[in-house]
Amino acid sequence: MQQGATAPYLCLADNGRKYVIKRQRAGFEGCIKEWLFGNLGQNIGLPIPSCELVYVDGSLLEYNDDYQFEIGEGMAFGSEHISDLQEVNYQQLQVFSKNILQDLYVFDYWIRNADRNLTELSGNPNLFYQQSNLDVIVLDHNLAFDKEFLIENHHKLHVSSQFWPAQIDYELQQSYEERIKRALTSWDDLIEDIPDDWKEGVDNFDGLIDEIKLILNEYQNKQFWEELK
Repeated sequence: MQQGATAPYLCLADNGRKYVIKRQRAGFEGCIKEWLFGNLGQNIGLPIPSCELVYVDGSLLEYNDDYQFEIGEGMAFGSEHISDLQEVNYQQLQVFSKNILQDLYVFDYWIRNADRNLTELSGNPNLFYQQSNLDVIVLDHNLAFDKEFLIENHHKLHVSSQFWPAQIDYELQQSYEERIKRALTSWDDLIEDIPDDWKEGVDNFDGLIDEIKLILNEYQNKQFWEELK
């Protein structure tokens, strides 16, 4: 299934499970974002496949130049493979869980992800469903922490924008604040688990993490929720 700018590859791991892995071609900053935001999204309660760190042995790449360039030996980001996936279209959105779509709207706003858009005309939702049971699956967070993120575009273009209420009541806001707070309790462990070669592969790892954490903590500010209304 090698496709797209990040060159994801489907592989079979020693534990018998299949993973879609990304590494060198995706960029180590992209891998860090996938790891952090994929796990935080799971903590929030979003249907995101299990995120794992998958070691790629150099012997598997020895005779394939593309693999050596796009993956490379070392720890890769792995997303557990879910079969039978189909990307959602605009007309189908009404059949999916409104609660999940609202959660996704808040989550992408929280992590400043502008890469999950869908309108009646076109889009790139990065939102899928299993054809066998219509379960929604959320994928791809490598473009989150977008420094050019605009709340105006989020309101107009996000795949879930039509399901977000015009006004947020106190109970709804409090519920999301508590869920975000709980999600962040795993932050230190997630940072600790980031592979050393990923850290070395970005210009300023500590600075990157500090910037991300600063953005994620904005949920504590009144302005964060005011802009979401």
